Amino acid sequence: MNRLFEASLDRGRMEDSFTLSGCWVPLADVYETGEAFVVEIELPGMGQDDIEIQVDGDTLAVKGERRAGGTRPESFHRMERSYGSFSRTFRLGEEVDPARVTATFRDGLLRLEAPKARTRAGGRGGLD
Repeated sequence: MNRLFEASLDRGRMEDSFTLSGCWVPLADVYETGEAFVVEIELPGMGQDDIEIQVDGDTLAVKGERRAGGTRPESFHRMERSYGSFSRTFRLGEEVDPARVTATFRDGLLRLEAPKARTRAGGRGGLD
């Protein structure tokens, strides 16, 4: 029984390249193409104005707050959704170009595309 419990805890741990903080943790997928890093984060029930994105070198940070809507009932039969602030930080392992980062937010999914800073014609860094 202890092994089963420990295995379930291990599944919830994140790699060292990701930092979590806040009241809740939105789910994220991070992958790399030849030219960019792509981060997709599930943010249901949030608006574009509730989200802040920061890029610094090889680090991409997403912060925000999901608020409970409407009036709160006197008693709950079940409350499974989380509310409050969150912060996710992703160390991408390679510097990205902050001026070319794009964000799209549709149907509760935030998609960030962060082009690698070294990606230039011929694969050279620096000025063309």
